[in-house]
Amino acid sequence: MSCVDGAVMRRDQDDGELISARAEQKQCPFGHGRGAVSRTDFEYWRDNEVRCSAGKREFQLGRYHVEQVRNGYQFGRAFDSFADGVRRHEKTGFLAVVPSLDQDFSDSVGELKRLGEIMVEAGYAESAGALIRGETIAIPLEVRCPVTGIDTIYEFFPVAFCRHAAVLADPLYDPSLSAPFLAINTTSDSFAFGMLVHDLAQRHFHCAPYEIAHRADFERLLHKCAVAWQNMSINTITSYNRIAGAPERAVALSDDRRWWTAPHNDPVFAELEKQTHSHEMPVIYAARLCEKWIAARYDNAELVPSRDGQSGGLHLELDDIAAAFRP
Repeated sequence: MSCVDGAVMRRDQDDGELISARAEQKQCPFGHGRGAVSRTDFEYWRDNEVRCSAGKREFQLGRYHVEQVRNGYQFGRAFDSFADGVRRHEKTGFLAVVPSLDQDFSDSVGELKRLGEIMVEAGYAESAGALIRGETIAIPLEVRCPVTGIDTIYEFFPVAFCRHAAVLADPLYDPSLSAPFLAINTTSDSFAFGMLVHDLAQRHFHCAPYEIAHRADFERLLHKCAVAWQNMSINTITSYNRIAGAPERAVALSDDRRWWTAPHNDPVFAELEKQTHSHEMPVIYAARLCEKWIAARYDNAELVPSRDGQSGGLHLELDDIAAAFRP
């Protein structure tokens, strides 16, 4: 089942420029049966409650693959369809919506176990119990790099989202990992950033980044995109920080804007204990990735994006947090 959203004029998330209106084909996750998410509820959440600036941009561009899945077989089939879209440079994110009712689970732990079981059924993990205790799933996809044009392996990371993560009384309260339904969100920050570079190259040079004639222009484009990606990340962290009902469960930005903290380790699938972790901001990892793209394009260096943008966090003690972040 698919739907076409009406054409609208909008201001793009990357640099604020108005982009052309067009009708976009979007996959609808709406099905029938017990616990299915309604189209109205999903669209309200997508249009009003998604706080990730990069995620908003990809939804607006029709590059999020969204499907309803009830088991691991359906997840695997949906991921394969998403992967085909990635290889065509048509998709960047995959949101698997898992039908359930509010009364099905009394806390986040039960919800996470359900999501973990789906990943085990899909063949991406061996144990649901181990998975939700801090394991990371990295799914490699070989794709033509949208920046260099070189066949490259980008890794995509599934992360669990659940209802009770928004409940302040829940032991695993973490609003940045909450949604009004159960879901598994699979993304690659490196690939999404590369698609931003590709978009701006098409806009400003009317060609793919790897077709830009002059190195200086290529490098200026990468710098512009790295700044935009940093600003989008700042907006995301600021937005999530505002909704946190407990300071210790808020995401936060360091004074120098080079690091951000969260009550979880990104991009692990899930955790059963909340601890503060520090992560790189794009001013660090996007700059590193840009250097890799430049070296691959002009110096014949091997392109290995690795896990830039989703390399995992560093656990911080309270004294470390106080020293590095605003009170």
